[in-house]
Amino acid sequence: MFALLLSVLTAAVPLSSPAGAVITIKPPKVIIPVLPHRIVATPLRRAMVVAASKVRLNIDELRHEWQRVAICEVSGDWDMVGPVYSGIGFANGTWSQFGGRRYAPLAGEASPDQQILIGMRVTHGQVPDQDGCSPYGW
Repeated sequence: MFALLLSVLTAAVPLSSPAGAVITIKPPKVIIPVLPHRIVATPLRRAMVVAASKVRLNIDELRHEWQRVAICEVSGDWDMVGPVYSGIGFANGTWSQFGGRRYAPLAGEASPDQQILIGMRVTHGQVPDQDGCSPYGW
């Protein structure tokens, strides 16, 4: 029923003019707005964007800087788990004290991004200086 009504309303309607010429009125074009895609960001990604922006880096640059820390501290082994130190060199107590247990019991069990966020808390929003460290560690 609705389709029939719609076709009647949108069909071209011929009209007669006083001079006898036929005028056709076309229905107006219907423009359907296209909504922009919404980017769904996880809380972890939003936190990474905030952390990176505080040091005027993008996320990839922040990850690169922290990769240098990982190389210097634990030869790049983000997954290192030990009785005292884990991840990229977090003392297990420091990991807990700065909220790391919300991600994993030990730093080495957390993702690199999660370790970066806790590392940024530990260092008060800065990436530790790794000048003097070779690309292969200390």
